[in-house]
Amino acid sequence: MNALFLFETRRNARHGLTYLVALILLFSGIFCGSKFNLSVGEGIYLNSPYTLGFLIGLLSLSVIFLAVIYALRLLFKDTDSKFDRILFALPVAKNAYLNGRFSAYLLQTFLSFVLLITGFAVGQNLRTGDELQAGFHLWHYVYPLLIFGFLNSLLVCSFLFFLSVTTHKKLLVVAGGLLLYIFYMVVMIFSNSPFMAGSTPQSLEAQQLSAILDPFGLSSYFFEARDYTVLQRNRQVVSFSGKVWMNRVLYGFLSVVPGIGPPFILLFSCFR
Repeated sequence: MNALFLFETRRNARHGLTYLVALILLFSGIFCGSKFNLSVGEGIYLNSPYTLGFLIGLLSLSVIFLAVIYALRLLFKDTDSKFDRILFALPVAKNAYLNGRFSAYLLQTFLSFVLLITGFAVGQNLRTGDELQAGFHLWHYVYPLLIFGFLNSLLVCSFLFFLSVTTHKKLLVVAGGLLLYIFYMVVMIFSNSPFMAGSTPQSLEAQQLSAILDPFGLSSYFFEARDYTVLQRNRQVVSFSGKVWMNRVLYGFLSVVPGIGPPFILLFSCFR
């Protein structure tokens, strides 16, 4: 396994600040889970698989904030300490260095989001009320965590990592995170989304286009579930097919293809 990846993982595990941040994320998730009352339709439970998918997808926007902070701390520390001037004079292959650095960056970002959603699940299940009749099902949390949490973490981390490696400018990395958020909001305006409840209804063609272009996948989620009955939304997850599959595969590919995402294939990054 990549030595730099192991080093960064062990160093973070021994750092007291890591556990403080973990507690903050966990309690933030508990607060969100216990206080969120966002309705997505009459008769749809607050802990139904459809609502959970929407809320976790919405919370995945926090990945941008987390990834920007971790990028400034992790990806620029060699530059800040001037260690980059002698780094490649050492017997370290550039690909191994990039692979290890990116893998540690992605793991830290995704695990932070996992902690947030863990707290969210705990907070939701501490509540009582008629709007929480769907019961607890672990898969209803894990499924959106994978299709939104992991893939959105991969997309954001790949984009910001690419900016940091090619520009070496912190300001551009921050601007890149802001650009992702703005692009997402522009796409959501053209989708028939509960999140943009004040927007006018869009044509089917516009919804299909936004379902494919939405970098965070929520538009495709709404599009695929548009014909679901209240009973279906309360009992079953939105299937990983159609526009959801197309959108997630598209942005997953863009996250790892050389020249757009990191300059290597992520799936083999930890084992070189």
